Amino acid sequence: MGRTRTFGNIKYRPNNQHPTRIVASFITPDDAYAQWPGLADRQSKSFPIDAEDDAIAWLGRERKLIEAGVWKPTIIVKHAEKVSKLTMGEYAQTWLANRTFKGKPLKAGTVYRLQKDIDNHILPYFGHTRLIDITQADIDKWLMTLPKEQEAMRANALKVLKAILKTASQPGLHGEPALIPQYPCTRSLPKPERKSETIPATPEQVKAIYDAMPKRYRMAVYLAVFGDGLRIGEVCALQRNDINLDTRTMHIRRSRVTMDSQRLTDTPKTSGSVRDERIPSQLIPLLRTFMEEYVDAAGDSWLFPSKQDKNKTIHPNSLRGDYEIARIQAKCPDLRFHDLRHTGLTWLAEDGATVRELMDAAGHSDVETAMRYQHSVSERRDLLAERLGARLLSDDTVEIVGERIRQLDARIAELQALKGAEEKKLEKLKVGIVK
Repeated sequence: MGRTRTFGNIKYRPNNQHPTRIVASFITPDDAYAQWPGLADRQSKSFPIDAEDDAIAWLGRERKLIEAGVWKPTIIVKHAEKVSKLTMGEYAQTWLANRTFKGKPLKAGTVYRLQKDIDNHILPYFGHTRLIDITQADIDKWLMTLPKEQEAMRANALKVLKAILKTASQPGLHGEPALIPQYPCTRSLPKPERKSETIPATPEQVKAIYDAMPKRYRMAVYLAVFGDGLRIGEVCALQRNDINLDTRTMHIRRSRVTMDSQRLTDTPKTSGSVRDERIPSQLIPLLRTFMEEYVDAAGDSWLFPSKQDKNKTIHPNSLRGDYEIARIQAKCPDLRFHDLRHTGLTWLAEDGATVRELMDAAGHSDVETAMRYQHSVSERRDLLAERLGARLLSDDTVEIVGERIRQLDARIAELQALKGAEEKKLEKLKVGIVK
C-alpha cells in the first residue's frame, strides 16, 4: 500500500496486491509554474519493485533542492543534459527531416539542395561543434574558409545555417524548451550582385531557336515565352487537358520533378505558380496543329513525353539538351531556356503590363469584388496576350485570320443565346403587366 510521508508519497503500481513497480511523487512547487508553465500537478518517478530505498532517497534529494531554491523539473534536467552534448552534426539531420514549408513537407528538390549545403559546407566545419557553443565569431571564421568568389554559394550556405540555428533557438512544436538559449547570428552577408543582366531575346532569335528544335518538342519554346514565363519544369509537365483552345487558356497545375523517386510531377514551385495563362490567338493555329499531330487524344497525355516512354513526361535535362543544340545552331549560344521566361515577362512589361499583372498577385478580399472585376481583367489579359503574340507571329496568315473568325462566331453565338434568354424574360414581364 502507499506510504504517507511528510514530503511526497510512495505508491505501488498497478495495485497493492500485484505490484510491479514503485512510483514516488510530490506536489509541484507553487513557484515553478511561473518559470515552466504547463507542469503537471505532481512530479513523479518510477522505480523497480525492490528499489524502495532508492525512491525514498530520490524524494529526499528533490526536497533539498526545493528548499535550496534550485529545483528544476526532471524533464528540464534531462533536456539540459541532452542539449549540453548535442552537436550540429546530430541536430542538422533531425532538423532537415522535420523541416516543413507552410505546414507541408519540403519538395524533393528542396531537400536535395539543403542536404547538399549541409554536407558540403556546414558539417565539415561545424559537424562536431556543440550547438550551444556556436557564436557569431565562429560563423565569421567559418565564412572565411568558404571561397570568396563564390558569393551565391556562401550566401546559400549561410542561409541554411541560420535557419538551423533559428529553429534551435525556438521552443518545440509541443512546448519543448529551446535547444540553445538565444539565436547567435547577428550579421548577414551582403546580397550577391548579379554578374550580368539577363538580356531578353529578340523575336528573331526565339523564332530561329524554334525552327532549330526537333519538331516534336519545338512548341516548348513558344509556350515558355507565351505562357507569361513558364519554368522548364512547368513546360515539361503540361498535359492535353491543360490546353483549352476554345477559351485560349493554359492551366499550370504541376511541374516536373527530378529529385523524387516516388513521383514524376509535383505542384509548381510556389502556391502563386498555380495559375491560368491566356494563349495569344496568333499561336492557336500552330498549337492546334501540334496537338493534332503529336499529342495523344487522352486528356492526361503529355504534351512533351519522354523519348523512351510516352507514358512519362520528358526530363528537363533532355528538353534542355535539345534546346542547347538548337540555340547554338540559331547562333544564340548564351540564351538559356530559363531566359525564355525572362523574355516573355520582359515583353509583357514593355507592352504595358503592370507590376501586379506581372506578379499575378491580383488577390481580392471577397468573392463579390473578384467577380465584379473578372470581365475587365479577362479583357485586359486578352489584350496583353494579343500584344505578346503579335511580336513573334504575323496577324495576317490564313490560319490566324480563320481562327479569329472562329472565335468571333463563337462569341456571336454566345451573345445570341444571351439575347434569346433576355427576350424570353421580357415576354414573361409583358404577360405579367397585361394580367
